[in-house]
Amino acid sequence: MIKYLMLTLSLLASFQLSASERVCGWLDNPSPANLFFTDSEAFWFISAQGKAPLNDASMNLVYAALHDEQQFVRTNVNYGFSCACLTVDKSLETNSITKVYQSEQMTLKTCLEDQTIAEHIPLGLN
Repeated sequence: MIKYLMLTLSLLASFQLSASERVCGWLDNPSPANLFFTDSEAFWFISAQGKAPLNDASMNLVYAALHDEQQFVRTNVNYGFSCACLTVDKSLETNSITKVYQSEQMTLKTCLEDQTIAEHIPLGLN
């Protein structure tokens, strides 16, 4: 009986780890192929130069959340950040986003008014 209970609990735990979730925060593209996301929980790695990127569909969704020039802050010529909500799979072990299912660029005001993330604005001043 305990064996079946342990198996059931481990299956439920693995399901929880792979469940997609909607997260909102700062989507930062500071330079070519470098993408990061900061929400109220953590700083998440999306991609970096020289490392294998997410699949094309995920990357297209990420870039779509940087598209509206009125809600995008340039910090490095053609690069910068926006406020976005993403539906993603995350790896807690590597603090990375492993897949993107949906993306939505939000107003900058949305992130600035969210006190859990406003102080983490990626201005590149550090």
